Parts: sequence; structure tokens; C-alpha cells
Amino acid sequence: MPNELEVATEREGRACWVFQIRPKGQSAPDWEVTLAWADYDWWSPTGRHTPSEVALAVMHVLEDASKIEIESSAGPRRFDASNIRRLVPGADRLIVGRLQLAR
Repeated sequence: MPNELEVATEREGRACWVFQIRPKGQSAPDWEVTLAWADYDWWSPTGRHTPSEVALAVMHVLEDASKIEIESSAGPRRFDASNIRRLVPGADRLIVGRLQLAR
């Protein structure tokens, strides 16, 4: 069963946002996720969703596809959101669908 996730921190990087994402109730972030501005625009073309909502949708789709398990670890693991396209067939459609359900 997938965990409920939350963004612990958010900051701007070079042409991207960088998030620390963890399961709710955990103290240490488990994933450092980068989300390029171009990918954000692709998944939320109207800007209706916040960058953190898009990053969480990406991680949920990745976890739902059983490609990862978001759980406590020794330190944050890194993941660039664009890589989901290589790991999960139909990832763009799944992310957009998840975002539409969230609102």
C-alpha cells in the first residue's frame, strides 16, 4: 500500500525546483526530487497545480507502479521527475490524471 507523502522542503534550483519528500509522520526526508520548469509546464500547463503538488503526483505514480517504495532510509535518495517517463509506461497520462483527481 502506498504511503501518504508530504513535501518537507522546497527550494529553487537551476531551471527547476528541488523538493525533500518523505512519508507523512517521518522526521527525515527520504527523497530529493528535482522538477524542471519544463516538466512542470507539461504536467500542469495552466499552472493550476503548485510545483509541490506535481512533484508529489510524480512520486505517487512512481510508487504506485511498484518502481520504488517510499520509506525511511539512511539519507535522501535523488530522483529527477523526468526519469519517470523511462520507468513507467504512460507516466505523463498517469501524472495528469492524478493531478485532476486531487482538485
